[in-house]
Amino acid sequence: MSNYDQCVLFYSWGIDLAPYVPAMITADEYKQITGNDYVASKQITME
Repeated sequence: MSNYDQCVLFYSWGIDLAPYVPAMITADEYKQITGNDYVASKQITME
């Protein structure tokens, strides 16, 4: 199983993939899996 496949599985379990970029997947792969831009996911503010 590739890193990409593992991340698809993690995402299906509801796990946020942002921590896995760029260690396991690229930003492009992140977008393919989640449908969201990787940069946008980093702009979530904690309130």
